[in-house]
Amino acid sequence: MQNRFEKIEIKLVNKLYKIFIEKYDGNKSKFAKASKCSETTVRRVFSSKQRMTLDLFLRFCYALEINVQQIFNEIENE
Repeated sequence: MQNRFEKIEIKLVNKLYKIFIEKYDGNKSKFAKASKCSETTVRRVFSSKQRMTLDLFLRFCYALEINVQQIFNEIENE
């Protein structure tokens, strides 16, 4: 079961990263400010050196202006 959740988390992070690249042109500093977290946290999450908490997930979705349900639907259909 844990492995299944880890795979979902990886898909979520990858999807968020793609949207981040499109909307922020890879500018981690600007994205960190918009998501109200540190640039180090953004860098670590996107490089898989830190797990994404629910709080971070919600912050990232807010900064990327995406609906939480929408992103789950999109990764489900991949």
